[in-house]
This record gives sequence, C-alpha cells and structure tokens, in this order.
Amino acid sequence: MIETDEVSPEIKEKKRIWRLRLSQPLYGASPLDAFARFFFKYGQFSGRASRSEYWYASMWLSAYLVVCGCCYALFVEDPSVVGLILLILMCIGIMLMVVPFLSLTSRRYHDAGFCALWMLIGTLISLAGILVAGSALADATILILALDHISKAAAPVLQEGGSALQNPSVQSAAFISAHSLSSAKEMLSTSLREEERILFLGFLIMLPGQIVDIIFCLLPSRQKGVRFDVPRLPFEWTITRESYLNSLKRKEGNVSGSLRQD
Repeated sequence: MIETDEVSPEIKEKKRIWRLRLSQPLYGASPLDAFARFFFKYGQFSGRASRSEYWYASMWLSAYLVVCGCCYALFVEDPSVVGLILLILMCIGIMLMVVPFLSLTSRRYHDAGFCALWMLIGTLISLAGILVAGSALADATILILALDHISKAAAPVLQEGGSALQNPSVQSAAFISAHSLSSAKEMLSTSLREEERILFLGFLIMLPGQIVDIIFCLLPSRQKGVRFDVPRLPFEWTITRESYLNSLKRKEGNVSGSLRQD
C-alpha cells in the first residue's frame, strides 16, 4: 500500500529540472510564458531574463496601465464611491507590480552582460519624473472633484435666483452666491492648469530614464552574462542565446534526418 504523501523519484526529478529551468532565461518565450515568469520570479533580482520575457511582460504591464487610465478618466467624468474604490485597487495593483518589474529589468541587464547597478541611471531619472507627475496628478484630481462639486452647487443657486426675480433681496443673495461660486471656480481652474503643466513636466523628466532602460533592454544576450546566474548551475543548465539557437538547429537536423530515413 503506497502512502499518499510519497512522491516518486521521477516526479522529484521533474520538479528539480523545472526549478533549474525557471532559474535560467527563457529564449523565445511566448506572451503567456512571460506573464507567468513575471510573477513566479517576484522580487528575484539574481539571474537573467531574455528579451522576449522582458518585452512581453512590458506589453502586459502597458495594457494594465491603459485600463487604469481609462478607469481614471471614467471616474473623473462621473465620480462615485464604486469608481473611487476601483481606482484605489488599481493603484495598489500598480504598486505591487513595481518590485517584479524592477527585478525583471535587473535580470534583463544581466542577460545583456551588465551589472544591475547600471539600472540606477534610468530608474532614478524615471522615479523623479514619477514623483513629480504623481503629485501633480493627485492635486489635479482633487481640483477636478472640487470643480465638479462647485458646478453642482451653483446650479440650484442660479435656479433659485431665476425663479424669484420679484423678490429683490432673494435675487441679490443669489447673485452674490453665484458670483462667489464663479470666482472660486475660476481660481480652481487656474490652479488646475498649473497642475497640468507640472504633470507634463513630470512626463518630460521621466522620458530620458525610460529611453535609457529601453536602450539597455534592447541589447542582445551576451556570454558574459552567465556570471550572474545564482545558484551556479552545471554547464548543461547554463543557457545562452547561442546555445539556444544551436539546440534549435540540432532539433531541425534531427527532424530532417528522421524524415530522410522514412
């Protein structure tokens, strides 16, 4: 009678091989492979990552940011409690993706043969731009919500003044209220335009850092990046771009040879 908690040696060997393969870069990764490895290697700054892993994961992250931008636009257009909760959850999701994306970028630098410290050049510039743009976006959101509240508050005042034209005192009070509301609205609009300029400045600061990261992450795999593999693996498990292409050629040769024999 075999106990249920026993694991056969074959399954143990398969798990060991899977862990070894996960510690190596996956050349020719599919979008789903890149998505899975992005979360499986959460916070793993050691090792390497192929270009396909990096750019497919960047594609998924960009799609998520587009969805967040659309939800933000809908919330600004029609604020609601549900929209605010959804926006907060998406912001938490963005913060949770910062660590795996930084670790993925460091592994891509390693695969290109560079130390991850080179990543600080683009990361620090991008971080400065994100802080400037993020603070401006938060202030702009508060101003937009205040403008929406003032616009809704001004409508009843104007209706009250229009429906009570025969009473001079009511008409005068309505005029003063409408004037103060319009003054506040103008001040908020001026502040909002200023925050929009700061937001644009933050994007301009962030742009050089993104360009630096793109240039480094577009570089091909290099043999000297093998030194960043941790833990040190046997030679047959040390995968480089050249060994990957050679394995594809051997597979094609084996297939063609079997076809000739048939």
